[in-house]
Amino acid sequence: MIRIACAFLLILAAGPARAERNLGVVRDPALDIHLVAFGDWGYRGAGSGQREVAATIGRLHAAQPLHLGLTLGDNFYPVGVKSVDDPQWAELWETGYDRLGIPFFASLGNHDYDGNEQAEIDYTNRSKTWKMPHSYYTFRAGPVQFFALDTDEGTAGRLIFKKPWTDSQAKWLDEELERARAVPWKIVYGHHPPYSDGHHGGEARLQAKLAPILKKHKVDLYLCGHEHDLQHLERDGTQFVIAGGGGKDAREVTRRQAIFAAGQNGFFELTASTGRLQWALRAADGKVLHQQILKR
Repeated sequence: MIRIACAFLLILAAGPARAERNLGVVRDPALDIHLVAFGDWGYRGAGSGQREVAATIGRLHAAQPLHLGLTLGDNFYPVGVKSVDDPQWAELWETGYDRLGIPFFASLGNHDYDGNEQAEIDYTNRSKTWKMPHSYYTFRAGPVQFFALDTDEGTAGRLIFKKPWTDSQAKWLDEELERARAVPWKIVYGHHPPYSDGHHGGEARLQAKLAPILKKHKVDLYLCGHEHDLQHLERDGTQFVIAGGGGKDAREVTRRQAIFAAGQNGFFELTASTGRLQWALRAADGKVLHQQILKR
């Protein structure tokens, strides 16, 4: 009886807020996983790579089935969505990715905050494929623990007078990474890059508050967008991969600190088993531009 009471107290101490942000296991930890990720994608204007990237991912899925996808923010341009009934859901999401029939675990970007960011969270209740139950959260899929961040939290998407990334989210990430220390691979993703050779450059606020947490917990990969290009950088054992070529017109990038950089549309692909993680940056037509294999 005493043990049961103690266990109950521990659950209460953990609190509902922490528990609800942990989605648990979405794919058996004993199984391998195959996924794609992309940011800066929901764009219908001139120079858009949206349709080509979506079509290529569709062909990839048909040839080698994907288990899930990730979005890296700036899901809808130029000002997010107005509501869960916004026609962009049908035009950009349902015709592009919903038809694949796999879950996509989404994150928010600054352009999403220019619209109704809560509508993107609420759309989770309408969709079988769009998954964003909170602005930041974690889940286990195969041998990987994923951590979806809200790197705009506290900034409201404003480019001027940016506030620092919040202490509360940093504390949450630190604690959740500690709980996942036994998981073979840890991947954190969000919209903004701590380091970048692109148009915007790295985010000093994330270098100061996020990067030390990634280093402390030996995070394997940090995925992001914001830059409309494809990049690979490395810091303190963590691979920083920018896959912001999902649809918005690409920007040129000059490689300085990056291991790889290409100013073009494209996406990120990953396969992972307990002892091996292989990822690639692919062009909009599917060509592998850059890849890496990590082993335990």
